[in-house]
Amino acid sequence: MIQDIAPHRLDNSFKNIKAGGNSVVFTFAGGNLLVCDGEDGGIALPTMEQIAANLSAGLDVENAIYAFSIDDEPMFLLPQRELKGKIPKNMEYINMRNLSGKTDRWVPLAAVTAGHLDHWYREHRYCGCCGAVSGFSVRERAKVCPECGNVQYPRISPVIMAAVTDGDRLLVTRYAGRPYKGLALIAGFVEIGESIEEALKREVMEEVGLHVENLRYFGSQPWGFSDSLISGFFADLDGDGTIQLDRDELAEAVWLSRDELPPQAVDISITAAMIEAFRKGEM
Repeated sequence: MIQDIAPHRLDNSFKNIKAGGNSVVFTFAGGNLLVCDGEDGGIALPTMEQIAANLSAGLDVENAIYAFSIDDEPMFLLPQRELKGKIPKNMEYINMRNLSGKTDRWVPLAAVTAGHLDHWYREHRYCGCCGAVSGFSVRERAKVCPECGNVQYPRISPVIMAAVTDGDRLLVTRYAGRPYKGLALIAGFVEIGESIEEALKREVMEEVGLHVENLRYFGSQPWGFSDSLISGFFADLDGDGTIQLDRDELAEAVWLSRDELPPQAVDISITAAMIEAFRKGEM
């Protein structure tokens, strides 16, 4: 899965440090990441120095925000507004979902995690209580209001994922109205006042009209694309397996046997890892 980057390591502990010219930086335009040419025709992340050298306007390293470290190398966010609407020469923005296989193994996780932080920082420039411009904490990863003292922390939304099984069959879906058209599983956000287990049973009932039992934990995954943390479970069908499809959420939901499931690439998503584990008889 995306977090499996060994022997590399992501250290997300907060550090109050400044960027230098050789610091690797993440700059985003919407869901797209600024990249440059890497070795052997691959993709690389630019440094502050490389961006500054390819911009006609100056660049202030003081405005870069510490994000995390990979193997003890600090990495930073550079807000897009610092580029003043320019795209540095010999660089381009690409969709983060297209990074896999084109760069070092740790880059997709780092990029998605940085994108999660960038999204949160952009949405929390102002205090949610009094509207004043929020400042940066020097002690922890947080925004602090200088007027009323309100403290805001990065948002992490809990999500459940359900692999519903009926003996040798797995319930797979395809999303409605989303760019991703591959196989998916039942998933949704945990609502206020409910446990993860209750959320799973509710989402399965809402999307396909089925009851489930015997929930078994599979694993979890940070998923910065939606500012979320996904918890994956296998669950057995309880009762009738006739699907009642919520067409607002899903384009399709079908039961497939292990032999009917195509092999899945498991280097990115927990969805693929769960489907592949079932296909291979591991679950």
